[in-house]
Amino acid sequence: MAEIDRWSNLHPDLLYQITEHLYSYHDYIRLRLVCKEWNSKLSSIPNHKRNPWLLLPGTTHDSSLSHILEKEQIYHVMFPDFDINDNLIRGSCHGWLITVVISEGAIRMLNPFTKTHIDLPPVSTFSDVVRYHPDRHGDEYVLVDLYNDVIYNLDAISFHKYEIQKIVISSPPNNDDFMAVAIYKECGKLAVCKLNDKRWTHIPTEQMLTFFQDVIFFQDKIYALDDDTSLYEFDKKVIMDELGKKPRPQLVPLLTSIGGMCEAPPPAKLTMYYTCSMNKYVIGCVDGSLLMIVKHNDWAMEMLHVCNKFDVFKLNKNSKEWSRMHSLEDYAVMIGYNSSVQMFPGKSPYCKRNHIYYTDNQVVLHTLGKPSLQDMGILNLEDTNTNEILPNVEWVCPPTWLLP
Repeated sequence: MAEIDRWSNLHPDLLYQITEHLYSYHDYIRLRLVCKEWNSKLSSIPNHKRNPWLLLPGTTHDSSLSHILEKEQIYHVMFPDFDINDNLIRGSCHGWLITVVISEGAIRMLNPFTKTHIDLPPVSTFSDVVRYHPDRHGDEYVLVDLYNDVIYNLDAISFHKYEIQKIVISSPPNNDDFMAVAIYKECGKLAVCKLNDKRWTHIPTEQMLTFFQDVIFFQDKIYALDDDTSLYEFDKKVIMDELGKKPRPQLVPLLTSIGGMCEAPPPAKLTMYYTCSMNKYVIGCVDGSLLMIVKHNDWAMEMLHVCNKFDVFKLNKNSKEWSRMHSLEDYAVMIGYNSSVQMFPGKSPYCKRNHIYYTDNQVVLHTLGKPSLQDMGILNLEDTNTNEILPNVEWVCPPTWLLP
């Protein structure tokens, strides 16, 4: 009995050191289940290991989300109120998924590990919504085109499917400075909200014709990359201060306070390409630098594209110029609907250095309401070989990388 008590009263620091040698979330859960004392000392989500998990939305009638690791270990996570056919994944950050509920237009944060959920302001609160009439079936939304001020109507299901391109969050929602940024509309505009906000606030830029493709939080800044690979920088603290004002700032005050400065123009080489066939991603690095990943797509058949090439660039902040990189060295990157991130694999058997882990985030392909093939894989930058992941499986809800 004394021996058992000694183990159960293991010092938290020593217990934490044990977890540093566990690379599987499954093993971490087993460790927590050894005894009640260990379960209470260890958080439900490990905060020291960040191995990439590929979240595979279930294809059966039950509301399940599956996780697959490199060794093809499958774990099933059940969500009682999660309907695969009624949710579109539009983000993955800090262990949370961000989904759009098609039937009602709710924007929901789900934690697959704790099974908790938190709602962000709904789709009906974006700035292009003039009026929302939920009782007018087939004609629920009155919208305004943010470019030419044209007013038009759209049914709720279509609007809920196409309005959101991607959502990222700055931290877990229990942080005081929590913020979410959305890329919305087909033309890729930016909007922000804090926890418990009732609506999204549009962030205008000095250049009207900006089609943002990716956005991240990094070092108290928000960096957004548009379709011609121009990079924009916004001050997160200034935005937080503006959002805290009452009444909430409108477009013009927000524009003059925050701006939307162009941090760096596109690399000269990329201006020669047809950029609409590319996906662009911006990534913050541990050394404080910024990377840009450009994914080149080939349309293999109707409504299916496959990646045929990646370009990697690093930003020189002094000269504000991009330089081409041919290696990620000891790091890997993970891109898709998830917040674009750099990872340090170390000795992890589940993540490899100098690799690009990618999933498909073509919104137009994921809103048709029927299963479709997805372009996802792991590319080795050293030899440019790609290991495709489940290339022949069709999905209603696209798989997404998840970091616990």
